[in-house]
Amino acid sequence: MRLRSSIIALFCFLVFSAIPVTCGAANYSVFKERPRLYFNKAKLESLRSLKGDLPYSSFIRNVAVRARGLVGNRVPNNLVRFNSNTLRRPADGLVNLAFHYVITGDRSSLLTAQDLLRAFCSDEKWGDNNDIGAAHSLFAVSLAYDWLYADLSSALRLMARDAIGYHAEIFYNHLKKKDIWWAQSRGLLQNHNYVNTAALAVAGVALYGQDSRSVKWLNTAEKNFDVVLPLLSPDGSSHEGVGYWSYGTLWLLNYYMAVAPAQGMGKVESSPFFKNTAKFRLYASLPGFKYNVDYADSPMVDYKGPAVILRCLASIFKDGHAQWLATKVEGLKRGRSSLWQDFVWISPDVKPISPDGLPTFAWFDNLGLLLSRSSWKDDASLALFKAGAPQGFLAQSKNIYAGSHIHPDEGHYGFWLGWKGLVLDDGYVLKKFSISHNVLTFNKIGQLGEGGTWFELFDYKKGRGKTIRPKFKSGDKFQAVEAELSGYYPKNVRPKSWKRTVIVIGGAEMIIRDKVVPFGNFEVRYPIHVTRKARKFGDGLCLDYGKGYALNLDNGGGDLSFKRFSILTKSMGKDIPRGGMNYLSKMSGSAPFSMLTIIGRPVNGCAENKMVEEYNRAQDTAIVVFKSGRFKINFSSLTVDEI
Repeated sequence: MRLRSSIIALFCFLVFSAIPVTCGAANYSVFKERPRLYFNKAKLESLRSLKGDLPYSSFIRNVAVRARGLVGNRVPNNLVRFNSNTLRRPADGLVNLAFHYVITGDRSSLLTAQDLLRAFCSDEKWGDNNDIGAAHSLFAVSLAYDWLYADLSSALRLMARDAIGYHAEIFYNHLKKKDIWWAQSRGLLQNHNYVNTAALAVAGVALYGQDSRSVKWLNTAEKNFDVVLPLLSPDGSSHEGVGYWSYGTLWLLNYYMAVAPAQGMGKVESSPFFKNTAKFRLYASLPGFKYNVDYADSPMVDYKGPAVILRCLASIFKDGHAQWLATKVEGLKRGRSSLWQDFVWISPDVKPISPDGLPTFAWFDNLGLLLSRSSWKDDASLALFKAGAPQGFLAQSKNIYAGSHIHPDEGHYGFWLGWKGLVLDDGYVLKKFSISHNVLTFNKIGQLGEGGTWFELFDYKKGRGKTIRPKFKSGDKFQAVEAELSGYYPKNVRPKSWKRTVIVIGGAEMIIRDKVVPFGNFEVRYPIHVTRKARKFGDGLCLDYGKGYALNLDNGGGDLSFKRFSILTKSMGKDIPRGGMNYLSKMSGSAPFSMLTIIGRPVNGCAENKMVEEYNRAQDTAIVVFKSGRFKINFSSLTVDEI
């Protein structure tokens, strides 16, 4: 007996050393009565009593509308015509129907949910059975089984239990054997891992006490997320962009909120990612708050919420700013973005706090991401600069190389006036190339990872890339970032140095200095993607005629061209052309050179757009003049002095 205790203690010690969890901390035996997923019987009665009050009445009305939109007028007899992507619609519809019934008692929702549940349980093939389509389906069937348990016939209960067990075993085996990409180390920072594993855990909760396999499903899911959680960006940012942040973070919360009765919320409350991610979403909001900055494979809108995510975080951390942003964004979207989880996760006692008292900039050091705005008003300007390890410095230090929705865009910058982009990139491109961003290419070759449909981190994994943390400095009314970017390029074109320094003054003016030392005779291309409304005036560009923003480029005498372009992009599941104007600089040779790019408001308007009074390449300084003032920039010391 004593030997057995020693073995158990040793096992716990080894587990502690590998992952930051408490051995045997989760008490899944709490899942006894139904419902048990996201609310118990007492909580359900409380929720039902609120259905006529605002904002709950708005939430439940939206649940009904979404259910009809996802399922349509006729429940499918089978799932033959659905693939892994399209299967998510009826699956999500099933959840909405089941939730609408348990809150309102609407019989038509119950009958439709039962018919749809029967369709899922009658077909063993859920898309490809091993990814997010099947995961959404497993999640939906598990919730319907739990919430509608008392209203299901014994035959349908048995069908649902068998279907849950069959598909949960598939996901369990993939996680155990790690024979599919999302279960491997490269999937640990990818939304597919979160969706698939969360669905497995929810299946475990649904069948706990009825299927002995449920314990191993829950333990396997817990082990997966105990590895994932410490790898998430500690500054709260997302390497996949805001759209995929919303999808992935929602599913992380789907997991942690489902198992909270057994695990508690300690893991979430102590997570730097969860502590800071509402801040990231706030600063990534474009002025006006209806849209967000677009980088990586994310569009200007959230795929999910974001109010539901922000409300959950507000509840956990008593975060008034998150509560304010949830209400603000949802109001702008006329309530259409609310989900069934909003009804369950909102805490009205957390009072909204506007961001007016917060700094107007934030530096997210794990991604090397600067977001700086002129104010929190709707007509403000916003500058973005990004220059960190593609998947974040933390994951890189742990040898986690997650590609997928990343772009080869280190050193990229963007600029918005209100929610309209003045300087941007090509969006969710179908092929990932550096030329789609405002970064340099050498002999038409961009950064490591480019060329495919998905970003490839293979070269970084093999040690062929060299990533250096950028230097960040802030002062009175300015922020400065200096990034050495040469290590992001293949060795056959890698310059001896490419140092990009970005200065943002008051969130309203942006200065970019590039200093390049080639290692041979190369053609250097520098594309600047600007709004299609941009027009050339004199030696510069007028970016928003009538409002005053202009762009100047001093490239030291290289060739310049300015022309319209269009590229096929993928946005919200649709392939669409995205157009704009391309201001392209070409330099050739082997001698070191430097360039200066200015985005700002000229004193005499954008038609007379000269903003560079002096650029001293030898001293690495510049004097620039804007409506906001006259400034001397020292790029070497990262200082800005108003003169």
